[in-house]
Amino acid sequence: MSEQADEQTGREAAAEALCEEKRKVLGVFTIAVVFLLIQLPYLVVTDADSSLFVVSVLNVVGSGAFVLLSGSVLWFCRQRAV
Repeated sequence: MSEQADEQTGREAAAEALCEEKRKVLGVFTIAVVFLLIQLPYLVVTDADSSLFVVSVLNVVGSGAFVLLSGSVLWFCRQRAV
């Protein structure tokens, strides 16, 4: 039972540390959203056979991952505060 309690306190400590950095996570979220919005038009404008299209797809996927991850952290911290 003690091991489970230690695991729970470890998770709580990790959640607390993550939520303490909420302003930095918000900055990452904002930058990722802006970068994603800048990159989306390139998917329509560029030729699908060009290397620029491949780079744009990778940028959109990466930015989307950062948006989802940082948005999830912000949502988790907001739910935790309530």
